[in-house]
Amino acid sequence: MTRLRSLFATAAVVALLTGATAAGTATAAEAAEAREPGCAHVVAYGYGWADIWNECGYTIYATVEVDGFDPPCIQIGPGATERIGLEPGDTPYYAYEC
Repeated sequence: MTRLRSLFATAAVVALLTGATAAGTATAAEAAEAREPGCAHVVAYGYGWADIWNECGYTIYATVEVDGFDPPCIQIGPGATERIGLEPGDTPYYAYEC
């Protein structure tokens, strides 16, 4: 009987650890998908323009990913937001550093 209890206790611990790891991984994956990597982030856009925010404490060059040719890189100071021009109909998917 003691061996059976030990087996159940071990199985319960493994199940708890596996569930906690899976939950932690899902949370980290969701956060990574919701946030662009690097310093450059699209914060707003409209017809023919997009605003890129530099969250880092140093100057960067950045642009946005669109269908077709990406616009030329622009300089963005630390903590600043700059507007980049887009071709009519382009929708920015994400910003990236050049």
